[in-house]
Amino acid sequence: MNETSDNQTPNFLEPLTEQYLGLESMEVTEELLDLCGATIDTRAVPLLKRRLREEEAQIPILEARGYIRMREKSEQLVASLKPLIAALEEVNHEAPSEHLGTQY
Repeated sequence: MNETSDNQTPNFLEPLTEQYLGLESMEVTEELLDLCGATIDTRAVPLLKRRLREEEAQIPILEARGYIRMREKSEQLVASLKPLIAALEEVNHEAPSEHLGTQY
């Protein structure tokens, strides 16, 4: 396991976080910044899980309405959120007293 402080990032979280933030709306990104500061860490897991449920629910609705691009973006968000949540939960289990995160 990598030794990290609040200002350092576990290497495996960086690409997951970058991919997710590149797809997420500004509103949710601002909420994450308010919640975690310039990091995404274990404090964000409830919000990320909520966004996962929201996006998973949107996919069949968008598909039924024929909104192909919006459905594809929701699918990309779901595909990005799942490994990010899993990685953050893994970090939480390995170091429950520390808030490890990806700084931006």
